Amino acid sequence: MKLQDQIQDKLKAAMKLRDADVVTTLRGVQAAIKNKAIDIGRDLEDSEVIDVLKTSSKQLADAMEDFIKAERTDLVDKSKKELELLKEFLPTPMERAKIKEHVIKLATEVGATTMKDMGKLMGAVMKAVGAAATGDDVRAEVEEYLKNGEKK
Repeated sequence: MKLQDQIQDKLKAAMKLRDADVVTTLRGVQAAIKNKAIDIGRDLEDSEVIDVLKTSSKQLADAMEDFIKAERTDLVDKSKKELELLKEFLPTPMERAKIKEHVIKLATEVGATTMKDMGKLMGAVMKAVGAAATGDDVRAEVEEYLKNGEKK
């Protein structure tokens, strides 16, 4: 079943249960998916839907940090619930050890040895891991690898 269909089914179930928070969150996600589809001029594939979900999750996490600083616990709780809901549709994140394996393998392939090569290595690793890893995790592993490589 396509990811968009899963989201639609979850939305229908939430509407039947009259769960307003879930309905609002899923409608927002569907709107973001539809906007992306309009931008590229075709229906989205599951990997593209995952990218939209990741973007929405990142925006929610950033907003939640602001809510924490503003001591708005009501909005923090709401954001946490929305993030948990979005995580249901995202693939389980790749473990850092697996990311590190990709970094080591691809660093030799692309010839990355210093921090100047970070962009080149990041691009190669992100292409290899796809939606299975977050950009923050990949960046951390690439930085660690390149910093240790410069010390040698």
